[in-house]
Amino acid sequence: MGITVVSLSGPSGSGKTSLVQAIAQRLPNAISLHFDDYKETTQFPEDLTSWIRNGCDPNEWLTPKMVEDLQILRNKQKAVNGWVIVEEPFGRNRDSITSFIDYVVCIDIPLEIAFARTVKRAAIAAPINVEVNKLLENIVEFVDQYLTVGRDTYAIVNKNVMQNSDLIVDGIKAIDVLADEIVNRLIKQLE
Repeated sequence: MGITVVSLSGPSGSGKTSLVQAIAQRLPNAISLHFDDYKETTQFPEDLTSWIRNGCDPNEWLTPKMVEDLQILRNKQKAVNGWVIVEEPFGRNRDSITSFIDYVVCIDIPLEIAFARTVKRAAIAAPINVEVNKLLENIVEFVDQYLTVGRDTYAIVNKNVMQNSDLIVDGIKAIDVLADEIVNRLIKQLE
C-alpha cells in the first residue's frame, strides 16, 4: 500500500482539526499535518477581495514547507505503510500538492453553523483575564471580516473542492460519527 495521503477540507469551523485527529487515531500508522501549522511560511493573497473577484485561485496560496513535508513523506512510500491525514482547505486544487493527494474528503456544512462554531471557539480560547471590551472588539472585527470576504471565500472554495472530492460528508454530524464513516470508506475503497 505505501503511504496514502488523505486531504480533509472544509470552511473554518467545520471541524477539520478535530476530525483530522480523530481519523489519525483510528488508522494504523497514521500522522497528521495541519494547514495552520504552516502559517509562518504560508504566502497568501494580500487583497482577499480581489482574490475573490478574480475567482479564488488556490494556487495563490503557497505553502512551501508543507509541500516539502509531503514530498519527504512520499519518498518514504516504498519503505513504510501508513496514512497521512492532511488538513488542506483546497483539497487537491492547488497544483503544488495535487500529486501528493490520494483521496479528498470535503466537509459540507451550512456556513452559519461553521461561523457560529468559529466565534464560539474564539470566545472559549480567550484568556480568562481578557478585557470584555477587547474580546467584543475582536469578535466584531471577525464578524466584519466574515461579512466582507470570509463568507464568500468559504462558499466558493468549498464549492470548488466538492467538485473534485472523493467523499463529501455532512459536517452537522458528530466528529466520532464522521471519523468512523470516513475511515470505513477509506478502508473499503483504498485497501
